[in-house]
Amino acid sequence: MKGLFNKVKNLPTRQRFVVSTIRKDDHTFETAVFTVNFFYLPRSWSKPTLAVVSATKDAAWDTHHLLAARLIKEYPLRVFQDYS
Repeated sequence: MKGLFNKVKNLPTRQRFVVSTIRKDDHTFETAVFTVNFFYLPRSWSKPTLAVVSATKDAAWDTHHLLAARLIKEYPLRVFQDYS
């Protein structure tokens, strides 16, 4: 697989996000969170709200699933503070 993609709606704030994980090169993966509009289109393609770089595919996928799960239930600013 080349990457992961999830649409997430935050329950406390009703904000929408897209969590995306891609392979940047042979040894680097990036998980990005984009703030999106009602139709799940990112407000800025070039500036993700959060970007987390991982060295292995397993670490990147774990980060992706953890971010998606946390963004559903927790306040987004708290999640972004933990990863910044």
